[in-house]
Amino acid sequence: MALNPRLELRTQQRLALTPELRTRLSVLRMTPAELDEALAAEAARNPFLKRNAATAVGAATGLDPLDWVAAREAPFQDDLRRQIERMGLDPRREAVALHLIAELGADGFLDVGTDELALELGLPEALIADALASLQSCEPAGIAARSVSESLVLQLVAKGMATREAQATVRLLPDFARLNWSAIQSALGVTLGEARARAALLRTLSPRPLAPGESPRAAPLVADLRLVRDESGRLAIVPSHSAHPSVQLDQTLVRKAEAEGFAPELLARARAMLAAIDQRGLTLARIGEWLLEKQTGFFQRGLGALVPSTRQDLAADLGLHPSTISRALAGKALDVDGRLWPLSTFFSAALPGRDGPLSARAVQRRVAEMIAAEPETRPLSDECVADQLRAQGVDIARRTVAKYRQGLHIPSSAMRRRLAADRRRE
Repeated sequence: MALNPRLELRTQQRLALTPELRTRLSVLRMTPAELDEALAAEAARNPFLKRNAATAVGAATGLDPLDWVAAREAPFQDDLRRQIERMGLDPRREAVALHLIAELGADGFLDVGTDELALELGLPEALIADALASLQSCEPAGIAARSVSESLVLQLVAKGMATREAQATVRLLPDFARLNWSAIQSALGVTLGEARARAALLRTLSPRPLAPGESPRAAPLVADLRLVRDESGRLAIVPSHSAHPSVQLDQTLVRKAEAEGFAPELLARARAMLAAIDQRGLTLARIGEWLLEKQTGFFQRGLGALVPSTRQDLAADLGLHPSTISRALAGKALDVDGRLWPLSTFFSAALPGRDGPLSARAVQRRVAEMIAAEPETRPLSDECVADQLRAQGVDIARRTVAKYRQGLHIPSSAMRRRLAADRRRE
């Protein structure tokens, strides 16, 4: 059979990682403070944008201006972008890597999978994986990891260990914790001295890519949404406009630009930014409507009436991708009667209860209330708290109570007893 070269013309529809799409996804993840910074920076270099600084987020927080400046330190993403830009990557790979930087959480973890991003962006998963590998080669070691174990592996690789050896070492963490030297020696094929040296190396690692001291200081929490109660008791969740600076197109300059054909790229950037802000507001408004429908009991009776729900439930009901929901919830808050609640508060796992599933957060609240009401001289053990909750119809194990107590930063019963004794002696 003869092989002859030929040309074919094909029409194919696909979603590309366009600048407009990157802007939309990046703006959706931004907190009000980050959005204010981004708009200030864009308005400073884009003459088509007019920004009303009087409504900037800093003015809405009630902070001293010096405190506000201190709370808005340059994010670590800037350094990562500079590292990526110096690598000389293929333009598509560099564009995806820069997009991944915007997806990182404050602790440096990447909380969305490459498969999800490939589906959402319409790009080959192999391209996203290659871009992620480039980002994970940046400093600090462990950046853009998707789990603690992956972060530890990346840190070991940065210290000169081969990837497979690093993965094998991390899989043996339980044995290192138990000082099970024989199992470690057998699995890794090392001597006892080498196993002990490996343990010492593990102790130098950090469970998170960015330690608290390395992360940018958290900006003050500002509400994107606000609960409104009218005189009849009817509830509504509306945008909190004080959280968003006012920005608009300079229509006079737009008309001049369209007539004379100058700076079309800047005009396109300005329109993309405004469209992204509108899309962000629409998405948050839909989330507010969903919360009002699902969590009416919370708004009427408090945290104890929180209904168990997940981000996957929200994504399915709104017809959005889970990674879109993750971006929309990150760093956002709802103002309920003057108290700010992070949107993440409204999503928790369900625990079996006598009268139906209970929100894990509502059970955490019960644990805190029970410990707060305990006799000072006879603090409740985790098992006692679990027994009382089971008597109330909550199917819960002692270890779950211990996990909730630790998450609430409440000392153990033995420590609470010692602290009470110290107070009595004072």
